[in-house]
Amino acid sequence: MHEITQQLLQSPPPSPASPPVEVIREAAAPAEDAASFKDVQPEMTGISGWLGLLAFGQMIGIVRLVVNTAQYVQSIRADLWMQFSTVFWSEIAMNVALIGLAIWTAVLLFSHSRKFPTFFILQMICAVLMPLVDLLCVASFFSAALNRPFSDFFIIEPLQIGQTFVAAISATIWVIYVLRSRRVANTFTR
Repeated sequence: MHEITQQLLQSPPPSPASPPVEVIREAAAPAEDAASFKDVQPEMTGISGWLGLLAFGQMIGIVRLVVNTAQYVQSIRADLWMQFSTVFWSEIAMNVALIGLAIWTAVLLFSHSRKFPTFFILQMICAVLMPLVDLLCVASFFSAALNRPFSDFFIIEPLQIGQTFVAAISATIWVIYVLRSRRVANTFTR
């Protein structure tokens, strides 16, 4: 019994080695053609690189707009709300419209829609011009409601000028990127 189990548990003798197979390799492309592919880079597509930074900014921008609008609404005193509710509602409507535009632009961004660049440019223009439009609306309303000159209310502070200037420069840089980027052109095709 012992001899039988040992024979069963022993590994079989190795089989004789087969002769080596000769492998012949040929070039997949002629040398002249292969040289032309040496510096070929894969097409840049998808939301990464600078476009990833733009997408991050788009999402943070939406959160910032919502938080700023909520803080603004909470800061309005009840007596002012009652007296000037029209002006406050118009400001809230402008902010909600900008939030809606930013959300729609983000949807287009993440769905890789070919409409994204157009809506992004529109959003940047609105973001830069909204403070001025808001000031014009508020000054017009208060001027008419209080029967005072428009210039009493249309006051642009140096800080507002600086913020608008920075926003315009930032928007210009991102718009140029969206218009000229190969990644943007390759990504937004649907």
